[in-house]
Amino acid sequence: MQDMGNKILVWLPSPMGDAVLCTPALRAIRRHFSSSEITFLAEPVVREVLSPSDYNDKWLELQRRNPFAIAKMLKEHKFTHAILFKNSLASALAVVVAAIPLRIGYAREGRGVLLTEKLYPPKLPNGKYEPYSMIDYYLAIASKLGAKTDGRNLELLVDPKCSGALMTKMPEVDEAGGPVVIIVPGGAFGPSKCWPSDRFSQTADWLIDNYNATVVISVSPEPAEKKIAEEICAASKNTLLNLSGRNVSLGELKALFSKASLVITNDTGPRHIAIALQRKLVTLFGPNDPAWTETNYENEIQVVGNVNCAPCAEPTCKQTKHACMQAITVEMVCSAAQQLLENNRGQTVVYARQKFIKTSDSFFLDSDYKTSFGELGLTSIDKVFSFNAAKNLVKKNLAGYRSRLQFEVNSPSTTLFLKRYEKPPILIQLKNWLHTHSRKSCGLIEVEHINRLAEAGINTPKVISYGQQWGLFFEKRSFIITEKILRAESLERNLPNYFTGTGSAENLKLRRAFIAQLADFIKRFHETRYCHRDLYFSHIFYSDKGCFYLIDLARAFRPIILHKRFKIKDIAQLYYSAPAKYFSNTDRLHFYHRYTGRDKIVNGDKSLIRKILNKANRMAKHDVRHSRLAPFVSQCD
Repeated sequence: MQDMGNKILVWLPSPMGDAVLCTPALRAIRRHFSSSEITFLAEPVVREVLSPSDYNDKWLELQRRNPFAIAKMLKEHKFTHAILFKNSLASALAVVVAAIPLRIGYAREGRGVLLTEKLYPPKLPNGKYEPYSMIDYYLAIASKLGAKTDGRNLELLVDPKCSGALMTKMPEVDEAGGPVVIIVPGGAFGPSKCWPSDRFSQTADWLIDNYNATVVISVSPEPAEKKIAEEICAASKNTLLNLSGRNVSLGELKALFSKASLVITNDTGPRHIAIALQRKLVTLFGPNDPAWTETNYENEIQVVGNVNCAPCAEPTCKQTKHACMQAITVEMVCSAAQQLLENNRGQTVVYARQKFIKTSDSFFLDSDYKTSFGELGLTSIDKVFSFNAAKNLVKKNLAGYRSRLQFEVNSPSTTLFLKRYEKPPILIQLKNWLHTHSRKSCGLIEVEHINRLAEAGINTPKVISYGQQWGLFFEKRSFIITEKILRAESLERNLPNYFTGTGSAENLKLRRAFIAQLADFIKRFHETRYCHRDLYFSHIFYSDKGCFYLIDLARAFRPIILHKRFKIKDIAQLYYSAPAKYFSNTDRLHFYHRYTGRDKIVNGDKSLIRKILNKANRMAKHDVRHSRLAPFVSQCD
């Protein structure tokens, strides 16, 4: 279509994120119709986020929903063209009633007959729309008009007045000694897109501890999002800037984003603002397919919760556990943030659940390790069980059918641990089948435990490879290979410095926060219905990113009966292994209060505490027989 002094109405999409994704198409239309008068029709929030704009001459605000009332307003302007980025039937009806001669948009929602120029979105064989980027979806409309659509980059401008107003409201941003990091924990789509608040808190603390970051929590004025921000700030051991109490406009929010060194966000509108302002970005994807909003932005790392039920596109999770967002760990997000802050980006997409390939019969391998395993000759179960180019981790009282090895690989460079089970005793197998309610090999049982716990948000070692072979009925042999937890130590070997340092008020605060975090971790573990036969400090790791991990999950199980009894045993093992030198009785009581969620001891608690202490004391008697002092027993006792 030629540019001949037309009066063009562009009906912009909503919500805010879609409007930003529309900017490449708006730019193309402006260039093509440079002599025409272009008017944008949009909701107030869309106008605020797109202003100021070089792509239009005038604005009309969409204040009403009634298509006939809108048509009456539009008719006064005598538009020659109506470009409908809005997909609704009402928008097409309004421009027909307004007698706008040329009407272009997608023929969907039953409105095709109302359009003079129409496009058809691609569909899958099942009739659903095929996921593809909304950038290209909108650019197709511009192309239909004859515009050149060679640029896909998002673009927004910041009003200098908004920048000045922001500095008045948030002087901390200009005074920041380290990077400014914005965390966006909400989402207008619904709660299914939201990553857990406590993980945002841990991520914020890691950024502050490692980069002296100024962390801003950005949420909408909605009460639900304000609550999320309050939860994050309350759980953090540091002071975070909560934007919900600063009365910041969208224009000022853009100014804030323009000053950010990094943005960490759920899959929501502010993600597109960050891209349009060319900020470094970590985006967390769960229920929605990333293909819908793909931008190919070079400074973004996407972390995708690619579990079996995702993408579901449901605003509220229909499952009992929010598996997709739970599968995204703090470690994954912090690692992505580190890559971007240090200009060392590796992967553009990080998947929460690995993609395994079957290299031979009953041998499964993380695809990232195919080259390394090929170099080592680890291409089949036979090769795994004959492999000896590794350090043998000899352990006292290790059963004869089990072996443990440690070895290194170069691509990717890391340390791996191999557990092999060869001809496990039949009684052991029967016991395992009883606990798991199914016939599984020893190696596969641990793989299953790791996957289930990871989906529930419990940090576990990463499985790299596994396999099994069966005889006529019983297991012949099986194995599991896991990756070393990077920059982490067991609580038995190493506690944070604030436990071993001076008893200052700051160290006391950090210790209490650590104990609360540990209690939350154990509580979440027990909420999965799992227990651990050896829940000692030696099997709980703590990383430099402030995350707890649970290892040796061959020992984990879901008791059919006596679940409470096994939980008591778990807590008693924790109590037993917590050194008296660093954990006082008050600390232990703080743990108990946090674990139970009760501030005061009630009658039922007294009985439970007594059982925990009795169990710990029975463990201590075993140490006495071997002339050892139990960890929880003070040297002075």
